[in-house]
Amino acid sequence: MKINVFIRELLITLGILAATTGIGILFYHLKFTEANIITVYILGVLLTAIFTQSYGCSVLSSLASVLMFNFLFTEPRLTLHAYEPGYQATFAIMLLASLITGTLANENIRNAKEKEQADLLAQKEQLRANLLRAISHDLRTPLTSISGNAGNLLMDSGQLDDRTKNQMYLDIYDDSQWLVGLVENLLSVTRIEDGRLNFHMTTELVDEIVDEALNHINRRKTEHRIVTEYEDDLLFAKMDIKLIVQVIVNIVDNAIKYTPEGSVIRIHAGRQGEFVQVRISDNGNGVPDEWKEKVFDMFFTGDNKIVDSRRSMGLGLPLCKSIIDAHGGHLWIEDNVPHGAVFVFTLQAGKVKIDE
Repeated sequence: MKINVFIRELLITLGILAATTGIGILFYHLKFTEANIITVYILGVLLTAIFTQSYGCSVLSSLASVLMFNFLFTEPRLTLHAYEPGYQATFAIMLLASLITGTLANENIRNAKEKEQADLLAQKEQLRANLLRAISHDLRTPLTSISGNAGNLLMDSGQLDDRTKNQMYLDIYDDSQWLVGLVENLLSVTRIEDGRLNFHMTTELVDEIVDEALNHINRRKTEHRIVTEYEDDLLFAKMDIKLIVQVIVNIVDNAIKYTPEGSVIRIHAGRQGEFVQVRISDNGNGVPDEWKEKVFDMFFTGDNKIVDSRRSMGLGLPLCKSIIDAHGGHLWIEDNVPHGAVFVFTLQAGKVKIDE
């Protein structure tokens, strides 16, 4: 790997040197002064420092520039001799200027990269800190509920009627499903931030993926009416199945959380040019205009109250946007007239070849 990098940077250095020499020859024939040609070579050293990471390439470019200038543009030409006694000082100054230029450029580039890496590390550390803070706060409620209900069932099972037991079972199930969804989002967020999220792209029927996602929605979907509409029975899109299912689950679950019982959630899919557009709408209170951009920011929750009073961590929608962006699509919010919100995302349309 290092050898390949060295060869690539050497070729870049030689290419820049050839280009600057060509410009120098053009300047020579146009009767430009030698100072103009020297400036071109110093510029070449600067470009070498910018496009290569090796300090040796800058030194090589500096030495080669002095030798090429001596060989091609000083009398006698095409030799490494010089008649004018002042040329030795010119060569020394040119070499020194080239070395200083290359060294400073390399140093500035190295400092900029180190600062960029430090900023990236700081962002990751801030993300981890926010995740830990959110987790420690938001996991307490469902875990306390699960522990309390399980404890009551163990200690007082004989004294509880069937209706109370069933309600406790349902509460434990709901809290555990919330935790499962949270863990899935956390894993995907950290993988995206670390660049470890692998995509397995295939061409799939959109209606089958929507049905698969709805199978993963928690039992509270029975309290809402979910309607699906497809403009084409054979609507294909390119996607990673697991990730797009997670996107649909997050958006639909979000609509369930923030709308009252009996609300209608509508999923509509159709072809828009080279893309498939999926629209997930609800008839709840909608999203305020000042929140439409912020809802895709990590940990943004606003002051909306979830129907079951549980606090959201603000991970679902940012994760959805990251996944859709990685698919080459877009995710945005629209108003659902007369009231409610519409989450729209696009995926590249796909075709399935049928062998005859």
